[in-house]
Amino acid sequence: MEQTEILSLAERLIPAYHSEDFDFVLGQMTEGEAPSVKLLVKMELNRVMAPCSKVVDLRGRVNGECREYELDGVKHWLDDVAFNTYQKNVRKFGGYTEGVWEALCNTHNNFRVMKKRGQLHGDETEEKTSIFDVEAIKLGYDLKRRENRLKVSSQIEFKLGIDLVHATTIDLSPSGAKFKVPSAFDYQPGEIIAVKFIELMKESELEGLKEPMQYRIVGVDESYDNDSVKFLRLLKLDESNAIEQLIESRLNSDRQRNRHDTQDKVIRARSRGYEHTFLKHTCNLPLFFSGQELKLALMTENNQPIWHYWHDERNQQALTSLFSQARLERLMKPDIQSADEIFYSFTHSHQDKTLFFSMMLPEAKEEVRQLFCHVGARKKSWKVFRVHMFELSKDECAELVKHSSELTLDASTLTHCGILQELSTETSNGDYLLAPKPKLPSSSINSFRHARNPTNNPTCIYYDAKSRRKEPRFQFRSPLVLTGEDNQTHTGITLDISKRGISIALTSPSTLKAGETCAVNFTELDKLDKNVTLSKVPYKVIRISPGGKRLQLVILEDSHTMKNIAFFGSLIEHNQDKLNSITEVLPSNELLEGLHDILLDKIVSAPIFVEKPTRTLKPRVIGINYPLPPYLILFAKLGKEDKFSLEPIFKGHTNSLLAQPMKHIDGAQPHFHEIYLAIKLFGNRVHSYESKLFGEFESVKQRIEFIKDAQAMGRFYAIRICSAPVFEPMSALLQEDLSELARLNMHNARTLEKEIGGIVGYSEITDITEEVTLRLHLPKE
Repeated sequence: MEQTEILSLAERLIPAYHSEDFDFVLGQMTEGEAPSVKLLVKMELNRVMAPCSKVVDLRGRVNGECREYELDGVKHWLDDVAFNTYQKNVRKFGGYTEGVWEALCNTHNNFRVMKKRGQLHGDETEEKTSIFDVEAIKLGYDLKRRENRLKVSSQIEFKLGIDLVHATTIDLSPSGAKFKVPSAFDYQPGEIIAVKFIELMKESELEGLKEPMQYRIVGVDESYDNDSVKFLRLLKLDESNAIEQLIESRLNSDRQRNRHDTQDKVIRARSRGYEHTFLKHTCNLPLFFSGQELKLALMTENNQPIWHYWHDERNQQALTSLFSQARLERLMKPDIQSADEIFYSFTHSHQDKTLFFSMMLPEAKEEVRQLFCHVGARKKSWKVFRVHMFELSKDECAELVKHSSELTLDASTLTHCGILQELSTETSNGDYLLAPKPKLPSSSINSFRHARNPTNNPTCIYYDAKSRRKEPRFQFRSPLVLTGEDNQTHTGITLDISKRGISIALTSPSTLKAGETCAVNFTELDKLDKNVTLSKVPYKVIRISPGGKRLQLVILEDSHTMKNIAFFGSLIEHNQDKLNSITEVLPSNELLEGLHDILLDKIVSAPIFVEKPTRTLKPRVIGINYPLPPYLILFAKLGKEDKFSLEPIFKGHTNSLLAQPMKHIDGAQPHFHEIYLAIKLFGNRVHSYESKLFGEFESVKQRIEFIKDAQAMGRFYAIRICSAPVFEPMSALLQEDLSELARLNMHNARTLEKEIGGIVGYSEITDITEEVTLRLHLPKE
């Protein structure tokens, strides 16, 4: 029998080594073999099962950081991989034996083992960092932190069933903790463990640390760059205040305490800097509901296309009719904290009126849904949205109630927050026409048409306290005559005026639509200056009321109207003492702070912040929230150390996703792309990946084959990425945070201001895998 076969037999007999019928099992396993085989197997077993007291020191021998552990009375220097191997093999061999020692000296990341396998070449012990490796910042990490945390790496042990688990602390607080534990064991949320602080017990004289402390496991997080460890989040159940005393003792001097507090505030301010930038630039539209009524919408730099899409030819919003009573009842089921649904929508022009149609995925049978797609997807207005609905907690409602007067609504009635995100791109419309058109009359989808005039109008505010007006407005009344494109005339008066715009009220309804032009005759103002003609000033309609009597207009700027603009500017300047300025209602910092805390609990996509350190753009930071969604786990596994790798998105696509959409051009709009990712797996590890933009496929058939191959070999993900320039990364809240930080440490405040000020581009990635497989009629994984 070969040596490898003897070793294999010995390996299989390890569990039976200490049993009473070991000799019988050994005889059965070696039956028919030469007597020497049985002897050799027994000798090998005796060797690997022999107790061991050798010290293992892996410093400089493995590709990993080592620290000292005292295990079963012996001190070792182990990295995370070896530490996990120790725990796993001690269970297997029944203690620290020669077999455990050999396993520790032959881990897969040992340089000697790697060189033998041909994985090591010269000095390439460290892999090069990719330009697409980015720092991951947990959004809202300090949101609910109300107590000191002590970052300390110290040995602990606890029982998990019959197994004794050795682990290390990451940080401690008076009410909780975070531990790094070997992945060899099965940890369950809700499980209660008694923790012995072995190392701290020796270092500190606190009596309370000598007794085990009760903790409940509240979360188990994977380590995406090291499958040998996991992280436990725990809640302290023990009433002992020993940990609080330990933290106080570690911060016993004013100097230490100030250093700890300053460091904590720097980290917090930096995290909040990225949070503010994210909330100011997100492509998603946050909405707040009072029962079954939409009450509030939050505008950002990049979500305006969604907001404007839901406006008709009068520029009147139709978003409230998207959320019908039946739909909201489905999304707001009792005792369900969050829900989400996909919507299809399009607009249809009939008798110069814009009609909205929308369908929620579960609302219709397959045939009707396919008909809806065939009618809608042929139009440029075709869109696909997903709404995520979250129930507001009592604390969140209480926070909003503080700002009821500012929001001009009764915030005590608010019950839910919704995040509306777009899933489609214009290039993908043809996918919805792949299924044959059902033989149903077009009238079958009439029930999905929206009512023309919604019953309520939501408040709309921008998520920033900085004014967005280009010029001030003033109350001003003066008679006028308006002439439309159809030559119909209407008399009326101005309500307010600025250099380039006016709000007017007409005595009779107009049929004008948003975007059309008209001419205004200022019958009284025309007499004031003989050098300026105000009898036919051209304006464009910005918004018109449902009744057609109230309009907002902006002047058409050209060489002929410059004198008109100068006249209105002079009129305002010379009558400042007589005119009442219309104050722009801006949200207070306190309101924005309250919304900041609420929205960071409801993140449904991942923001990417782009800088320009040299002549080229480079992603710097990705905002994340735990638990990570599957597509972000991929980026975490591909990254080195604590970095996330965005190579699958940006490598080979920098011009399409960074350079072109992030040019600083006035009026720049967000660009949207779809990326398809095929991931080949080896166990839980990423073996390789392939990524393609939607436009890189030659045909639909090729795309479908790509997806099927990906599903067969591992995983398929479809991602929608929004890319846009950032003109002003600073927000009012960030300026407030910087001022507070400057009082503690001016250098850190300036460094942070420079870092956030260096953000020149913003991307946001959304998982659209479900929607892509659905429209292509492919099975889910």
